[in-house]
Amino acid sequence: MKEPRLLADILKDYFQNSNEPLAVAFREHAAKNPSEFSKHILCPFRTESGTPLSDWLDNQDVMHLLHISPRTLQTLRSNGTLPFSRIGNKIYYRRQDIEKILSDNYTMYKIRNYGNNK
Repeated sequence: MKEPRLLADILKDYFQNSNEPLAVAFREHAAKNPSEFSKHILCPFRTESGTPLSDWLDNQDVMHLLHISPRTLQTLRSNGTLPFSRIGNKIYYRRQDIEKILSDNYTMYKIRNYGNNK
């Protein structure tokens, strides 16, 4: 089974390689305005601040990455440990915030030395 493709990749392929009138007109416009082309096509799906949308995770992604329950995730939001953004009824988290929580709070324990402090 083929790996699913991102919509951005499908559209980029269409506009760069298709011979349909819309794609041809787009390429002609891009050739006349190269700075506009690179701004909107070579850096697709960026927010105003420049953060790629792929850096945002939803509840399911975060619960899977951290191996936590929905209630634990709600507690992390409620006590301010984990910043989030809400769009409608959907909650999103920045990947860098998740990585920061892990780096600040995750400790590796050396099991082989456990109990040898006699």
